[in-house]
Amino acid sequence: MSISSFFFSASVGFPPEEPETCMVAQNARSVSSITDYPGETGSVSVIRKNVFLAALILTISFSASCTAFFVTETQDEPIEEQEGWIIPGGPEQVLRERTWNLHHQKLSVRFRFEKEQVVGETEMLFTSNHMQSELIIDAKTMEFDSIYDVRANRNFTYELDSAIVTIQLDRDYLEGDTLVLGISFVSTPPQRGLYFVNPRGEDPVTPTQIWTLGQPEDNSFWFPTIDHPAERATQETWISVPDRFKTLSNGLLLDSRILPGDTLRTDYWRLHQPHAPYLFVLAVGEYEIVEEKKGNLLYRYYVEPQFVETVDQIYKNTADMVQFSEDILEMPYPWDPVYAQAPVHDFIARGMENTTATLLYDAVQFDARAARDLSNQDLIMHEIIHQWFGNLVTCKDWANLPLNEGFANYFESAYRLHNNGPDEYLWKNHNDRLRYFAEAAQYRRPIIFNRYSIPEDMYDRHTYQKAGQVLRMLHDYLGDDIWWRGVRLWLERHAFDAVDIFDFQSVFEDVSGMDLQPFIQQWFMEPGHPYLDVSHEISGNRAELTVRQVHDTLRQPLFSLYPEVLIVAEGGEAWQRIRIDEAENSFYFEANDNIIDIVLDPKRVQLAEYFRDISMSSLSRRLESDHLLVRAEALSMAEDYMEYRTIRNQVAEVAMNDSFWGIRMTAYGLIADYAWMYEQEQALSMVLRATSSTEPDYRVRRESLNILRNMEIPLVDLQEKVRDHIASMMADTSYFVSADAIVLAGELYPEHTAGMVAPYAELESYQDVIKNAVVRALILSDDPDATDMLVGLADDPGRRSYRDLALSYLAESVGAFDERKAERVAVLFGRLIGDPNRDYRLHAYAGLAATGSYEHLDLLREAKDQREMDEHELRTIKDTIRILEYNRTLNGQ
Repeated sequence: MSISSFFFSASVGFPPEEPETCMVAQNARSVSSITDYPGETGSVSVIRKNVFLAALILTISFSASCTAFFVTETQDEPIEEQEGWIIPGGPEQVLRERTWNLHHQKLSVRFRFEKEQVVGETEMLFTSNHMQSELIIDAKTMEFDSIYDVRANRNFTYELDSAIVTIQLDRDYLEGDTLVLGISFVSTPPQRGLYFVNPRGEDPVTPTQIWTLGQPEDNSFWFPTIDHPAERATQETWISVPDRFKTLSNGLLLDSRILPGDTLRTDYWRLHQPHAPYLFVLAVGEYEIVEEKKGNLLYRYYVEPQFVETVDQIYKNTADMVQFSEDILEMPYPWDPVYAQAPVHDFIARGMENTTATLLYDAVQFDARAARDLSNQDLIMHEIIHQWFGNLVTCKDWANLPLNEGFANYFESAYRLHNNGPDEYLWKNHNDRLRYFAEAAQYRRPIIFNRYSIPEDMYDRHTYQKAGQVLRMLHDYLGDDIWWRGVRLWLERHAFDAVDIFDFQSVFEDVSGMDLQPFIQQWFMEPGHPYLDVSHEISGNRAELTVRQVHDTLRQPLFSLYPEVLIVAEGGEAWQRIRIDEAENSFYFEANDNIIDIVLDPKRVQLAEYFRDISMSSLSRRLESDHLLVRAEALSMAEDYMEYRTIRNQVAEVAMNDSFWGIRMTAYGLIADYAWMYEQEQALSMVLRATSSTEPDYRVRRESLNILRNMEIPLVDLQEKVRDHIASMMADTSYFVSADAIVLAGELYPEHTAGMVAPYAELESYQDVIKNAVVRALILSDDPDATDMLVGLADDPGRRSYRDLALSYLAESVGAFDERKAERVAVLFGRLIGDPNRDYRLHAYAGLAATGSYEHLDLLREAKDQREMDEHELRTIKDTIRILEYNRTLNGQ
């Protein structure tokens, strides 16, 4: 499952060939790993000195020849500020013992849309693991018509509680005995497992859909099964729906017809290979389906009708990602020859890798204008690679979920390298590291962790980003040959099997001949990561590098790290591998020419945070580097030197001319933070440079607008230029730049907002980003026409995010409006008393209470008596009625 990162990112790919096996590190503010770039080869001799608690232990000398270039660690930060995290924990979690093996499950379902219920029949083929006379099935929020032996046509007695049904069998079943169990059921899923979207068709802008999400143990909310990640079964599914709907389930669609005597069409799906029950899927909606055949694999792309023209952009490179996976894994797609993807509304994840049938959140769909900026590559690759890592080889329990998700995260980056090149690969890893470090500032747990409160606790950045980065470290440590042999053996040895970290360790020890227990213990079984304080001294052709592990060793152990060091000399560059395993390590380097710079772990492969100061001359040199990670980290350290004009000018040069969008964006962000330090003419010239005609990446253009937000009040002779630029950016080719400019207009020109944003108030856009921006701008406005525009947007039909924002503001602010505006808002809220959307009704109650508009009392009383409400809504409408009744009394009515 994918829960993180943006859908417009790229994906995973084949790591570059490394000249040596190694292990490397990274930093919270630098860009991630770097591929080996060609450079001049120089000979370097190194002396390594270990110091533990200030005691000199030994020195070792060795030499090597190597190539490439990189640079630097991070800014200096007080370590105490980094130590405010906690280690979560609770009782040890153990999943229920599997006493029966589920081999095959047949499932036939139809739906009661009005009641949001599933009516179903299922048959399950079991084998007994030992002598027993009862069978426990996972079944939540269900009622049963019958539970019976299919072969003998005999009913069983059973006991039902909130989560399981215990079935008393007719005899003792011996080890190896089989049973075909039948169950007739009606389930009422409580927004778990199976979800109805707009089931009664009350919302004119949201399609009617049904979809499921089984992970971790939620499929048993809508059908009875053995809801255990280590279980495996083949599957047949019959789905009966009105003929206007398309369906999706696992495997092949083998039949689709209206059966005699039925008014519904029944689609028959079958998956011939066994998989975990949490991967069973069902989706229903009014889709268009575009099919593509590549090799022997059929790709089925589901989209809502309005997105058919951009289906190629929405699902771009899907077939190439599968081919990439097959090639690098040396294993063909392991399922029936079909792979389908479908977007669903209100999805509670970004994607779910159901076997052969991935579901994605609806925001993956975009029109031609948004397609210029957006890509679903990372997300699509994440779910595709799960067909091997997670579906073919499945975690044995939820403590081992990172074995599923870590590989998926790793392959997002691997495909970026394959498809987008090294800079995008580095940027992806950089951001993954930052996301993990941000979470680690709050809490740290072992990657493999069985003391969660509920399985959903495992869906965090330790499971995704940290696990992916640790796999990247292991790849670097083992080298390409051993790593890929291990990955392939992992799939071959454990195909259609459930695994844990010890299985993982065994595979990679078998292919490497190495003892990996220290690595596994340090990175998978212990919490945290090291803090490294790095310093160096250079004298001519000699340099000393000192690395101290400065984290709290009472909470985290000392780490063993194997980073590379880059030595930059006048005559060229050289790489050297070192080992860090003490509280303090010192290393001595000597080159043929004068040494200019020395950098620890230039590829940032090691999962470490770095702390160091840097001289202004070194910073200036690194801002001009040819290498992405050097420039990125230099920008992160430039904050300490923004008071100097030379550094400010260099940062401006980077913002306008760097070759990589992420560096330009970061530089513009730094300029925006320190906009007050720049002369207004210079700051404005940088902003004016970032238009669609000169800056191709929308993310950079967006960041440039923040300079205007943070500048001092522009000089009078510049104000017209600023306003004209904002107006032009409101018409930018990117929805997102346009939206940011609209909001900025509301901030900088509150008295003129309505007129400036009026041309965009009716513009349809991707995920309503333009109308959302218009509402935000109007909320900031002092323009007398703003309220009328807000009421108009709030009165749009259907469930829309901008409508919710407008209604929330109007409900909170109506008490301060003049009589005319308040009356118009009250009329709007009066209409919303009967709206099908609960949230909009709650806004209406609050707004009417604030207006004191007792003219709507009869409608409120009628709604209270006739509409089914939850406790919160009922209490709110009663409070509103009391307030309005009191107000009417005060007015003598």
